[in-house]
Amino acid sequence: MARSQSRLLQPKNTESPPPAREPQRRASSRQSGPGIGRDLRAAGLPCLATLVMLTSIFPPFELWPLAFVGLAPWIWSACICKRAWVAYWLAEFVGWFFFLINLYWLNPVTGLGYVALAFYLAIYWPMTVWAVRTGRRRGISPVFTLPVTWVACEFLRATVMSGFPWFFMGHALYKQLPLIQISDLGGAYAVSFVAAMINGLVVELLLQKFPGTTLEARPASRRTVMLGAIATLIVMAGSVGYGFWRITGATFTKGPRIAVIQEDFPLRNTYPYSEPQQVIFARYLSLAGQAALQEPDLIVFPETAWNAVQNRGFLEVAHRSADIVNAGAYLFGKVCDEAIAALARGDHSAANQWIERLERDLEKTERRRAPTTQPSEFLPRLPEAPRRRPVTVLVGAVSVEPVEAAATRWLRFNSALLYHPTGEQSRERYDKIHLVPFGEAVPFRHTKLHFLYRWLNALSPFSQGGKYDYSLTPGAAYTRFEISSRDGRKFRFGTPICYEDVMPYISRGLVWQDGERRADMLVNISNDGWFLHSAELPQHLAICVFRAVENRVSVARAVNTGISGFIDPNGRIYSLVTHHGRAWDAGIAGFSIEEMLLDARDSLYGRVGDWFAILCLILTGLLWFDAVGSRWIASMVRHAPRKGQTDAA
Repeated sequence: MARSQSRLLQPKNTESPPPAREPQRRASSRQSGPGIGRDLRAAGLPCLATLVMLTSIFPPFELWPLAFVGLAPWIWSACICKRAWVAYWLAEFVGWFFFLINLYWLNPVTGLGYVALAFYLAIYWPMTVWAVRTGRRRGISPVFTLPVTWVACEFLRATVMSGFPWFFMGHALYKQLPLIQISDLGGAYAVSFVAAMINGLVVELLLQKFPGTTLEARPASRRTVMLGAIATLIVMAGSVGYGFWRITGATFTKGPRIAVIQEDFPLRNTYPYSEPQQVIFARYLSLAGQAALQEPDLIVFPETAWNAVQNRGFLEVAHRSADIVNAGAYLFGKVCDEAIAALARGDHSAANQWIERLERDLEKTERRRAPTTQPSEFLPRLPEAPRRRPVTVLVGAVSVEPVEAAATRWLRFNSALLYHPTGEQSRERYDKIHLVPFGEAVPFRHTKLHFLYRWLNALSPFSQGGKYDYSLTPGAAYTRFEISSRDGRKFRFGTPICYEDVMPYISRGLVWQDGERRADMLVNISNDGWFLHSAELPQHLAICVFRAVENRVSVARAVNTGISGFIDPNGRIYSLVTHHGRAWDAGIAGFSIEEMLLDARDSLYGRVGDWFAILCLILTGLLWFDAVGSRWIASMVRHAPRKGQTDAA
């Protein structure tokens, strides 16, 4: 009672509080409530759940149903965090751990680069949280913001800094054929959109059940929840319905018979890198000789399966080779070229003679290094048989072109070379366009920042401390090859090399040009020996499935260490090279022969490209712009001194 009377006796303050104190009062209000520790504890388990579930949806685990709920715990926890910066840093570290765990196969190749790449890829996780929280403040449900933002960030990951489109949400669904047929409309991004939209609905339901105190975590109205559920149901039903319609309506015609050759030669980034090149070449040629007995129309070797400079334009000018490669490398390339030409002509006896020469060279090399050791076992030969039917041969090899320049006296390319049944090598070749940063090309090589190139090149394990300039030159044209089948029909195909089959724009550029189909199929040649027998192999195959569906073409894959086989235009994987039922493991070698399936169906994605992902990026950009305008700029204006205060000061 006394306390109440004392308050009544106090004089009233009739003056209004100074305007300058209002921002401080608001800032104080924002800092009240649960502490940082409570935010971290509340978000810890949901973030861990997302980390575990997203790791489980991709090969080798392939628990694909979790793709529809895996994002939800993390996004829900990001919404209920009172402090936005806590949500952003949690997102960065959860994303970093995700990529560190799932890209472990990069560590043997480039340890420091692997850690840095994982940190960079994780940046798009807080960017997703940023847009979702902004949309939540504006009353937009995660049902709509999460799929749009997630696809936008996937598109940025696929393009910025040359792109690394690995672990898209849609990739986890590569075996669910009805779900992935929408890829011919919007690419793999469309499949990711559907999965993320269902995640967004789960987030909305979690916020209804477990709301937070922040504006971003308040439960939406029943009408909003119902609208989101209906929209999600329509999108999901439409995607599945479209998928069944496309699958049942597909009519394929048979094309050329292609043989894909696979050996198992793991690679290392230190000398001697792998087995002797003579051994590698002989074993590959022996397998190809066995495949040739079944008279395919095309035999396909993997990307640079043996290390040889093999383009005829270089081999025909031996007098200029001294300053480009050493004499031994030049002679090895010459032998490989002659042996492949003999295989193409069907002359196995001539091919075996070249292998005998390689065998003698290998014995001399071993005796020079260790005179007291016994020579290695004989190199395998092609099966001796009467002259076989000629066959077209596709080889992955290094190409060299001398140039007249002060800084660079030669250019090296990662190429696909075609040998005609006559044994002649096609003058047209495909040079790899999208080179792997640091793995195939060091940045700043031909720029005014050449000193940065020298420093980065010295850090690379492939340069042996900066002694060698191993960088390749990117190709400039989408070259397509033409082959003939036994019945005289002609077919065109593109050849994405290695990781080019994970880059959507490369495969699309090889199949489509100016909105018209220019190729009947794709033949992917890869060398995954750098990653041993890790989960990279099935992950790489899963991504390649989307190139088939996006462009409505069959894909043949020939891969050193695997996985080699075929993919039809609906994304079905079949006829893999296996051993005891396993498609990826140590020691798997062999060949597989199939008739390619040709698809006459159209593809909106093939004609138009990444329109869907670009649209999502524009919409997400509006959310980011709104966040900058409503939070950062408004805060700067609110805290800026007013004119009267400036004059008084």
